[in-house]
Amino acid sequence: MAEPMYFQWQNEVLCKTIYPMREPKLRDFLLYYTEVDLWKQYKDKDIAALKTDVDAYSKAQEAAAITAYKSYSTLRDYFLLKDVRAYYLKFKPVDEAELTEINNFHAMFIESWPKDIRGEKSYVEGLIQFWVSHRNLHRDWVKTRKRRLENMAPDHPKKVPETKELELKENFTLAMAEQELDQLRAFLATYDKIEQRKLAWYKLSKGDPNFKPSESEFLVQYKPEQPVTVKDIVWWKAEEYKTSLEKKNQYELLEEAYQRFKKEPKRFPYWLQYMVVHFSGMRYASAHGSWADPKDLLVRLGAADVDKKAKALDDAAVEKLCAEKIAAYETGKGSNVPGLARATEKEWKDKAAMHMLSVKASGPKTRRAGINALLVEEANYDVRSLSTEDALKKLEAMKATFPKWAWKEIVKLTPLRVNHVTDPNWEKLTPEEEAERNSQAAMEIRTVMDAWENYDSSAWRDEHGRTHELIVTRAVCNETAEHCQHIRGNLPPGGLTPKPKWYSTHEAENKLPGEVRPFYTKPTSEKDYVQGASIFWLRFVEKEPDAWQIAKSVKTKSGVGLLPDVPVTKKKADPKATITPWKYSAMDSVTRARTLVDPQTKAKTEQKQWLRWIHEATVAEVAETADGMTVITYETALPDGDKGTSAVGVFKMPLEWHLSDGPEDTYNRAFVGYVPEGQVPLDHLKTMLDWSRILRKKVA
Repeated sequence: MAEPMYFQWQNEVLCKTIYPMREPKLRDFLLYYTEVDLWKQYKDKDIAALKTDVDAYSKAQEAAAITAYKSYSTLRDYFLLKDVRAYYLKFKPVDEAELTEINNFHAMFIESWPKDIRGEKSYVEGLIQFWVSHRNLHRDWVKTRKRRLENMAPDHPKKVPETKELELKENFTLAMAEQELDQLRAFLATYDKIEQRKLAWYKLSKGDPNFKPSESEFLVQYKPEQPVTVKDIVWWKAEEYKTSLEKKNQYELLEEAYQRFKKEPKRFPYWLQYMVVHFSGMRYASAHGSWADPKDLLVRLGAADVDKKAKALDDAAVEKLCAEKIAAYETGKGSNVPGLARATEKEWKDKAAMHMLSVKASGPKTRRAGINALLVEEANYDVRSLSTEDALKKLEAMKATFPKWAWKEIVKLTPLRVNHVTDPNWEKLTPEEEAERNSQAAMEIRTVMDAWENYDSSAWRDEHGRTHELIVTRAVCNETAEHCQHIRGNLPPGGLTPKPKWYSTHEAENKLPGEVRPFYTKPTSEKDYVQGASIFWLRFVEKEPDAWQIAKSVKTKSGVGLLPDVPVTKKKADPKATITPWKYSAMDSVTRARTLVDPQTKAKTEQKQWLRWIHEATVAEVAETADGMTVITYETALPDGDKGTSAVGVFKMPLEWHLSDGPEDTYNRAFVGYVPEGQVPLDHLKTMLDWSRILRKKVA
């Protein structure tokens, strides 16, 4: 008997589609905290007292030198091949046009491969930029075609052939380009372990005519150029730990995380535990439209059913039913008193009273309308009183009454996906299902489904803030941060634009309880990065941002604004320059413009940019590592990493990067906002952090 599944990442199909970076991001969490702990353990030790560690390190480096050279030489030799067809035969069919592009790329590599080691790494970096642009052409084509097909009528004569063309492009052409990019990135990564030794060999071989070892001989014969330091030991131990995690599956990685949480619960508050377990590796895309309320669907289905039954009643039946309802609502007596009649909430009592006015009216039409509305409201109350679990059970019991396409959409938009998804294409209707959905016969259920699915695309936000259940299947940066704050017992506004004002208002009011007071500041040291705080970054962009992104004027308590305190207009540049200085305009929002001059035609064009909030992250920890002071955050990466896949999870960056505004053209100022924890939803977390469910085995 299969083990029960409680969370969507436990379903293998969902894990692959919703969590494309699941295991890498769980590994990152474990590794980053281990790096902190190792430095804390070793930083004050004398290297002379670490002979055992030094000896083990030296032996490990000998083996690592051989492995590193093998990786480097294997990948270099791959790119020196003129024809790599054999590496792409797994794609059936092979896209011959894309294979030609790849082979041409290899020809360019062979022709331009640097003779000097000093140019190798930068050359590979340039190749990656070149191939990313090539890959992005395919990705953009796929996105455009998907949008076209989504808006195309199901019976359009081009629907089927264009769908097939899209599948080929996405599953073969784009996948081939991605594989080549993976190889390039893997090749670049080898320089982290081999570049310094290659440079040393180059220097010795050029400077000493009697120097005999070949490059390969020199690279695999480990001889440390400098005495081993404590930092070397720590870096090595972190690398060893990283290697130990590589073959562990998500449950083994979660087991290690659990041991950390159990050992240091204060270091890993509930919000961080929750996010590590349930969001690590999740895909980067807006959560909007990824969830719809199952209770709302039951209400809509029930309303249609009640309306049918009410219309079938004759006048005598209506009069009898009105009398029964009056007795039930006024006396609370009768054989079948509805739940709404016993409601204590003001909202529901007011609704019942409003409908009862019509039920008691003298006119028969008014009474019929009143009893119809009251019956619908009673059904609504009964459904809204259900737990989410019971609502889902009711829908499951109704499965046979839904067309296949409707059931597929219900599963897609509710937690029913956990136990009902088995198809990797669970988010898309087939052409046949789309045709059935759009048929005349399906109009009634289609109307209900459309109203349900499109009622409120952002409904997930309030629902998660209320139940703290795992209901979304994707998230972008601010949505990830909002999930963090919900578990901290706070309900921030949605989007990026309102957040700085929300934090600064709480700072000004200073009403929230907590040892650390609410604040909104431009950070100047590690002390500003309080655990649970939000970090917001600014950036100038070419496209005018929407209302949820634009950076409206807001200052910190000390008067620091969105831009540095410099004159808005700078001195005019050299008239022969091809680019004039930026001219800033700071109103409610900030824009800047400059003139670009074509050096050949002298034609002038204006470049305009808008300042917007570009990103949000949540502080998990600030700590010292062998690399220096580091900020560990819970956030998302933008979708331009390996395989073009971003993911939610733990990230780390040097403190200096966080504190820097960056140069003018890549302006990157950050602010930090903090409010203390509110009422942490402990009752809900008993389920969401039930480790017997998480690990699918008995946990004490």
